[in-house]
Order: sequence, then C-alpha cells, then structure tokens
Amino acid sequence: MSDISITHLPYSDWTPRAVADARRASQAQYVHGFTDILKSEAPIQALNLFQIYAKAGGLMKIARPTRRLMERAILLAEKSGDVLIEREDDPEATDENDSVAWIIRLPDQDRVRVRTLGPRGFADIPMSELAAVVLEIRTSDELMGREEIYRAVLEFYELQKLTALVRRRLDKVLETYF
Repeated sequence: MSDISITHLPYSDWTPRAVADARRASQAQYVHGFTDILKSEAPIQALNLFQIYAKAGGLMKIARPTRRLMERAILLAEKSGDVLIEREDDPEATDENDSVAWIIRLPDQDRVRVRTLGPRGFADIPMSELAAVVLEIRTSDELMGREEIYRAVLEFYELQKLTALVRRRLDKVLETYF
C-alpha cells in the first residue's frame, strides 16, 4: 500500500477563542461562533462542530437540550444561507434527521476536502471524504480486495486497528459510492 499516493491537505484546527455559552447563546452568537470554526475545520460533522463550540464556551459535555438548541441554530443558519448542510448516509446516525449525518460547510468552501486525521476520530470523518480516499486507493489498484482497502485507509489516516466502527463506516462507503 505504501506506493499509493493520495493528494490531501493537513487538517486545519480552529484556534479556540471564547464563544457564548451554548446553553444560552442567541442565534447571532451561534452563527458567529460556528462560522469562525467552519473557516478552519469545514467540512465537518455537525456534532463535532457543536462539541468544538461547546468546549470553547466552557462546556465539556453537551446535554440533549443544548444539542437541540445548536441543531435549531444550524438549521436556521442553513435557511438563511449562512451555511450549507449535506445530509450523508452515515451508519452512526439513527436516521436522516440525526445531526451526526449532517456535514456542515460555508457556501464558498469545497464540498469535500481530503485531509489528514488531525484531532478527529474516525467517526468524525465525513463519509464523502472517506469515499474520496477510497476512490484514490481503488484507482491505484482496481483489483484490490475489501480487506486491502480497509488497511490502505487505515494507513492513510495513520491508524492501526481495524475496529468494528472503521469496518462499518467503510462498508457503508463501499456500498453507497462504489
């Protein structure tokens, strides 16, 4: 696999700054904070965006009511054209309305950006980004088997373990995109 070259960018972390408390933020405060984070980290899963925002506002864990406030805020931001939301078929989402499957970006940003893993967990990588990585791998060797693809993706993201989560997400990518 080491002879496969995948064009990618380094993951760009948002430099944390103080934001309004997620439990009490106004729509304008949410949009300002989300937009600032998105400039560095998009496209990003909504839940990951919410966690970054909440942590910058002093929260370590997002309770269900706070998550609902953030979901409502990002949906309003989508309606106003401040952000774009792509709803992906993510196996970790409970249904199409689950914000785990919402990939958020600013209107002037690329839909897919292949990046290093950075501070993300494997579950935080958008399915469309995983599909782009798998496409590059399959383009280099069309006869590569499923297990070899799994290993090549792990190597690209510098991960060691082929966990059930990795397998589930890559199986979904292969089923949906290939």
